[in-house]
Amino acid sequence: MLEVFRKAVLILAGSLVAGLCSASELSDESAAHRGVTLAGTQDMQHIEPAALINPWNAPEEEYVKPSIQQRLKPGQRVAVPDFGEPGKWYLQRLTDRTYWMICNAFASTVFVGDQGVLVIDASSTVVPADMLAAINRFTHLPVRALVYSHMHTDHNGGAIRLQRALKGQGIDLRVIASESAAREITAHQDNILPPTEIIPDGRSTFMFENFEFVLGTPIVAAHSAADSYVLTPDGVVMYVDFNYPARVPLGYVSSSYNMTGWIDFMRHVLGEEWQYANLGHANIGYKRDIEQTFAYMEDLYDAFMTDIAPGWATGSAISDAVAQHGTGLTAGVFWGNYVDQSAEIMAKKVYPKWKHVAQSG
Repeated sequence: MLEVFRKAVLILAGSLVAGLCSASELSDESAAHRGVTLAGTQDMQHIEPAALINPWNAPEEEYVKPSIQQRLKPGQRVAVPDFGEPGKWYLQRLTDRTYWMICNAFASTVFVGDQGVLVIDASSTVVPADMLAAINRFTHLPVRALVYSHMHTDHNGGAIRLQRALKGQGIDLRVIASESAAREITAHQDNILPPTEIIPDGRSTFMFENFEFVLGTPIVAAHSAADSYVLTPDGVVMYVDFNYPARVPLGYVSSSYNMTGWIDFMRHVLGEEWQYANLGHANIGYKRDIEQTFAYMEDLYDAFMTDIAPGWATGSAISDAVAQHGTGLTAGVFWGNYVDQSAEIMAKKVYPKWKHVAQSG
């Protein structure tokens, strides 16, 4: 289990000491075993997933069977694992107009207006016919708008297929994204449908029918270079690849672009008024989940400042490495080893306090 914590800490340690990271294992034995495995199997064989150390459903949380009729009570989670039955949409009503839905570990938010439906995020796994059939279980109004939480293809790579499916029904899909997301999609030629409507960065609003939504893009770089939170008029927020429900962060902190921005983004989200959060994966989120994430990160930062920073400030980190490995040590190897070692030290320090919390990955 400590290895899970080490991986979760690794990207933070890297951002603190060098911005680089290595993925070596804790022991020489495991590293040697991994090397033999990789060298001997070049056919991309199936790799069994790691066993859960703590279950995805935290024992102190209340989980209820998903329902499209019964509104979720604030504080409750949905009794749905991250990966349920492949291809199946699991649906949960949150408010009178807003629903949470998840399939193949990727979640979308659905807002039902008076004449049509607005969807937030259409992942790369989306099969439009299946998604639209799932939505038709609670409304027969057509999907008319799609909003991007950010420009990563895993969360919005299905937009092109959704647009084509709706076009076949005579509907021109309105695609809404932040100024930053539109810029990144163009700059990197992402395989994502370009937005038809671009919303200024910062805390901006847009209208869907007579309903006002908030599209907040407050940070230049966080998980990505274009992260937004989408706040519905009935108190549901969606933001993706940041914190997780009743868990410590995903391994490597979701491979976030900038750790300071990652934290600051969640501060902005925490400052909004909302009851439920769609986190893009896993389950329904609440403000207490952000607060728990902050407490965990604070402990990691404290561990770094106590056990890692002093050695770097005095130069002992370099002198110890040279003494152990000799003067022929390359800069790249030094940095990789140092970040790995720092992550292991930090993980061991926070492990006793956080070992009971479910892991995101």
